[in-house]
Amino acid sequence: MWNLPGFSKTVKDEEKEKSMRRIFHLFPKRKRSLRVPSKKTLSPPHVSSSILPIKKRPVLYTTTPPKWIRRLKKDMNIADDPILIAGKPLDLNDVDPDLNRLSIPSQTLQRNDFLTSDEGRILGDEGVDNDGRMGLPAFLVDQRTKRWNVVLKKWVRTCDSGKVLQNFLLSGDWSGVVEANGLKEEDNVSLWFFRLNGFLFFALDLKVTPLTS
Repeated sequence: MWNLPGFSKTVKDEEKEKSMRRIFHLFPKRKRSLRVPSKKTLSPPHVSSSILPIKKRPVLYTTTPPKWIRRLKKDMNIADDPILIAGKPLDLNDVDPDLNRLSIPSQTLQRNDFLTSDEGRILGDEGVDNDGRMGLPAFLVDQRTKRWNVVLKKWVRTCDSGKVLQNFLLSGDWSGVVEANGLKEEDNVSLWFFRLNGFLFFALDLKVTPLTS
């Protein structure tokens, strides 16, 4: 109020003003900015691609029999062409010698009409569940054309949701097939089917040829 009209400074006021000026000179003057601070936007957190789950591409199996199975048909005088019934990568249970079975889940089946109605009744269906106790004798031929005795079974079970799951199983000499052919987990195999003199035959192909898109 010292510079307002109608007021005069006293000696005491002038001394007080000089003292205040000396105090203010001790602090550096701050530059004023006319820029309006912008609002910071939060960027989404970076997710490394290395931790994202990698989806495995499904393996597609050709329905044309491989050369060795076509040669097998000729050598064994098989009338009808062998048909592809299933293809899958082997899991750990498939190569476990203690379990001694190849599991063929229904979702891996390419064909489910290779059995006769009588054979289907022996294995059981949704109405007749034999829990894998009954089986059909069959033969399995590997790529070395060695013949193995196997048994085809069906395992039917009902989930808590009420959904019925059906798996075919190949047991018998399956562990011998695994050992002799050096099968291991995640090997892709395809299973072919044909009949000869009324007997059921399976051919196991270990060199799967994927379909090209």
